[in-house]
Amino acid sequence: MDNTDRQLLTLLQANNRRPLRNLAEELGISAPTCLRRLRRLESSGVINGHAARVEPRLAGFGVTAYVEVSLANPSGAQMAAFERRIARCPEVLECSELAGDVDYLLRVVARDMEAFGEFGRRELANDKRIAAYRSLIVLKQAKKSDVLPMALL
Repeated sequence: MDNTDRQLLTLLQANNRRPLRNLAEELGISAPTCLRRLRRLESSGVINGHAARVEPRLAGFGVTAYVEVSLANPSGAQMAAFERRIARCPEVLECSELAGDVDYLLRVVARDMEAFGEFGRRELANDKRIAAYRSLIVLKQAKKSDVLPMALL
């Protein structure tokens, strides 16, 4: 990945709906070259999709929480089983394996606190693989970004 690819990624992260010719012009390359670069970034997995960013609260999800999960026996098989099960939970937006005292960090959304409580009872409280979990409810997001700082590379 060269500097032009990084600039292209920066432009796409800001607005991926602009016409290809505008991207190419801003990068100082031809439209066919820009399209080749874009397709290469997609086929290599650097760009892994195009989607609208939806504001959870405005879409009806009043609760966002981070949930720390510690497994009773964090063996490979138990971790794989937990990951498969949690992947089927639509409320879980992210599931990250961690180093340290906690095995996983989940980012969860719910309509309201009642729905979040139901998620905890249904998916976490009765799972024998889970030794402990702790919920951290987001009150306010001071910063939120999915944009990677390509200029730092």
